[in-house]
Amino acid sequence: MPVTVHGGRHPPGQHHDRALGAWLLPGGHLEISDETLLDAALRELAEETGIPTDTVTSADDRPIHIDVHPIPANDAKGEPEHRHIDFRFLFHATTGTGQLQTEEATDATWRNIDSLGDATMRQRIAEALR
Repeated sequence: MPVTVHGGRHPPGQHHDRALGAWLLPGGHLEISDETLLDAALRELAEETGIPTDTVTSADDRPIHIDVHPIPANDAKGEPEHRHIDFRFLFHATTGTGQLQTEEATDATWRNIDSLGDATMRQRIAEALR
């Protein structure tokens, strides 16, 4: 899951998820073509915000935050209740959002860091931007 800042000290980028109807950080599942977790985060960032991969750099090769949370059962997909593990990476972007993957996202924007619900992640992003 990418956490992206624009221009060094701007707020994290988020996209409006079509299925959930909510503003989320970009993210998704690993794909066979992803060689590393960082590669997956970069791919998801480009897919869900339209930010070109050649306009971002990773703040570190390691995640800035790891979160484990429950996912409710989804009868429509035949999925039982399970857990997701989010590996969150921080990227610096030199450009704004671009062409969205509209089957997943309806919009993308920059949000204030205070809008992030997880206090630990807010703190780690703030420390990385110093």
